[in-house]
Amino acid sequence: MKVMNVIFDIGNVLLSFQPKEYLRSLGLSDEEVELYNRIVFRSKVWVDLDRGVIDEGEAVAQLTAIYSQYAWGIERVFADWYAMFIPLEGVKFLPKLKGVGYRLYALSNFHREAFRHVRNKHDWFDLFDGMVISYEVHAVKPEPEIYQVLIDRYGINPWESVFIDDVKENIDGARDFGFHTIHHTSFEKTVGELRKFVGLGS
Repeated sequence: MKVMNVIFDIGNVLLSFQPKEYLRSLGLSDEEVELYNRIVFRSKVWVDLDRGVIDEGEAVAQLTAIYSQYAWGIERVFADWYAMFIPLEGVKFLPKLKGVGYRLYALSNFHREAFRHVRNKHDWFDLFDGMVISYEVHAVKPEPEIYQVLIDRYGINPWESVFIDDVKENIDGARDFGFHTIHHTSFEKTVGELRKFVGLGS
């Protein structure tokens, strides 16, 4: 069956999301980088942000209550963490695919405030025919509910679609629905695999 839809994750596919690099940019030691990566970016609170059940102010309040001795550091981490969202080469896919007639979708785990920031900053989001972002549906990849919302909301046939994500578990979740999938590990590899499904134009 011919692929008609290309579905992109955002973080580390279209926009860089490298917490440890960001933490190093704050001048933190290796030990502090590991600490704040664990207590902030790998926390249940972070997942709750993606799920849209709390906002960033609530997240900071919860984390500083749990880790009161690191309250100043937590607040510092949250102060400018959007700085890590730098467009990646994958953005080049979007106008090429759109130009040759493919429908484009985004399916991503993202916080409300952070997504609004990047959405307003980058015009290439206008190229998407639709987006399902975790905070708005209170479900995160690889939970089945978020894939089902994408299918139902936009009438997508998984067999006519290819899904690109950098997280293996998210790829597995999409495959369970019948999507073609590409595990994104590098721009070059993804381009090569994508060409098996679609024409990228010149």
